[in-house]
Amino acid sequence: MQYWVDPSESHLGEGTIWTEFADEGHAIRQVEEYDGKWFSSRDDSEDECWLYDGNIKDLDMSESQEITKENFEIVWQKSA
Repeated sequence: MQYWVDPSESHLGEGTIWTEFADEGHAIRQVEEYDGKWFSSRDDSEDECWLYDGNIKDLDMSESQEITKENFEIVWQKSA
């Protein structure tokens, strides 16, 4: 597993996105935060947050930072 955080810009504004990727490169869980409001892939919504459906190898990760599983789990719990 790999865990990444990076800046995000969407119809919700500017925020932060945290993603858990399987070893094969596809996203398993995802959390987004915009202006103090949390969204997660456990509650996928077309109007809010949805799980990335591509492969990590296809992403520009130049502004991303790899994080620990523990850090991802903290954010995952905050988004509940």
